[in-house]
Amino acid sequence: MARVILEQGKEKKIINFYPNVSKDDIRSIQGNVKNGDIVDVCMEDLTFIGRGYISEGSSAYIRILTQKEENINKEFILSKIRVAYEKRKFLLNETNCVRGFYSEADGIPGLIIDKFDKYISVQFRNSGIESLRQEIINSIKKIYNPKGIYERSDVEIRTTDGAEQKTGIIYGEIPERIIMEDNGLKYYIDIVDGQKTGFFLDQRDSRKFIRPYINEDTRFLDVFSSTGGFSIAAMKEGAKKVVAIDKQFHALKICKENYVLNGFKDEFITCEGDAFLLLKTMAERGDKFDIITLDPPTLIKKKLDIPRGRDLFYKLCDNSFKMLETGGILGIVTCAYHLSLQDLIEVTRMAASKNGKLLQVIGVNYQPEDHPWMLQIPETLYLKALWVKVV
Repeated sequence: MARVILEQGKEKKIINFYPNVSKDDIRSIQGNVKNGDIVDVCMEDLTFIGRGYISEGSSAYIRILTQKEENINKEFILSKIRVAYEKRKFLLNETNCVRGFYSEADGIPGLIIDKFDKYISVQFRNSGIESLRQEIINSIKKIYNPKGIYERSDVEIRTTDGAEQKTGIIYGEIPERIIMEDNGLKYYIDIVDGQKTGFFLDQRDSRKFIRPYINEDTRFLDVFSSTGGFSIAAMKEGAKKVVAIDKQFHALKICKENYVLNGFKDEFITCEGDAFLLLKTMAERGDKFDIITLDPPTLIKKKLDIPRGRDLFYKLCDNSFKMLETGGILGIVTCAYHLSLQDLIEVTRMAASKNGKLLQVIGVNYQPEDHPWMLQIPETLYLKALWVKVV
């Protein structure tokens, strides 16, 4: 097995459980290596500190799998995936769909496993993890005993990593729709064509948070609605008017199917188009709502995008506050790792001040427990939700 020797001082973050080694951290490599190879990572004096796989083309040249001198074999993979699933079983009392494995947070960087009832959506996020592919699939079959496994390795990061995007059935069969049950709500899941791996499982806590604030007089606007996560929650609580905005026809189609699935009868409107433009138009014509949720896709994919991302969130908040009166609630959500909660607070405050709105913070949510936030791995915290009320 090849050994990778780190520059002096670069071992500290690895010892402190950080899993990524960049090329700049490396002093030398003893032996020949290729993409996917398992290598030992050592200090300057050759002291072993970790074992991981080579991920060529990635910002993290080595992804650490363990800090022990243990074999990376089928038993290792099986154990990691089983332990991660066991940690999440308690959530199955509330829902039949959970994230079963979350990359670095569960000990195999680059691997995502989502359980949608009796079916699995799996994502291999970089080219290096392909070397572990078959053992991962075998472990999924053994632990989950699924009716079908579908691959959703169609993320942009694979392209920048030099790997082709992949989708398709790996095992069994995948139905056109799967029904997710979540805290008394029902949603159709489309593993094949849905966003991310099929559904935004990470918004579970935010959907639950806002429900007590909704009643039969609530006018609810769900911006970047996708398949209606927040919209369906609002309808469940009896909101008298719900409007869902999204640019994807397919997402709004499922949103309407979810409306029927839950047996709702009250007013429900979907608007297909650019959310920024639609929000601006609605604000200019004087539309009013009691609760607005802003849940855009990742607007910030790298650190250089932060100023632009802040500006976009500012525009969203600015137009939202024009439609909220005293007592109105705004939920602002970012799934971008590079945009901090403090950034979100600052742009919200500036937009509120421009519109003469005094705000009370009524809540802050992060991703739920099946998307673990590991303190020594900052990248594992990505989702932040800020909830404010106009007072």
